[in-house]
Amino acid sequence: MMTEAVWSLVVVCGLLVLSQLSPGPDVFFVFRTALAQGFRRGVAVGAGISLGFFIQAVVACTAGAWVMAQSWSVYMLWAAAAWLIYLAYKIFPWRRGEEVELSDGAQGRQRCLVLLGQGFLCNILNPKCMLFILTLSAGPLRAHAGLAWYAPVLMVALTFAGLLGWCLWSALLQWGPVRGCYARHTNGIDAVFALLLFVFALLLL
Repeated sequence: MMTEAVWSLVVVCGLLVLSQLSPGPDVFFVFRTALAQGFRRGVAVGAGISLGFFIQAVVACTAGAWVMAQSWSVYMLWAAAAWLIYLAYKIFPWRRGEEVELSDGAQGRQRCLVLLGQGFLCNILNPKCMLFILTLSAGPLRAHAGLAWYAPVLMVALTFAGLLGWCLWSALLQWGPVRGCYARHTNGIDAVFALLLFVFALLLL
């Protein structure tokens, strides 16, 4: 029983890391930040998303189904859509004519804290993330309901797996050819990221 529970944690966490490669606002926000501003700032966004993910995981593993069934949950969708539209506006190269300087140099800790906050809002305002966690964890939670430690360990494991995934993908995006491609096509790639975020906002509505 114990071995099966531990194995299920590994499988669920692995699925979470792989899911970070699927299209979604969190993914595009981390990837674009890691490309434009470097590893540290991509991780800062990922850390904010992971913080929001932890809160969503706690709710999903305790009262998630009840929250998603409430009529007021629609306002969370509206707030999430508004935030994604704002991010799309900030990313879109409205007046940029030159290439963005790609650097992971010191630009002040506050910038990383701001990015962490933006990542947190990007995640916590999206109730569909909670639905994803419910889908991912419902089976294992039912299968191991007799283990008192399983649910809290699952919440923490999912959070750290998510953060590890964001660190991994942010590091991979520092690869020379990928960074070089972004430097050459900054405006077009940023416009695509912005439009994708806008599309996700429309889908939420």
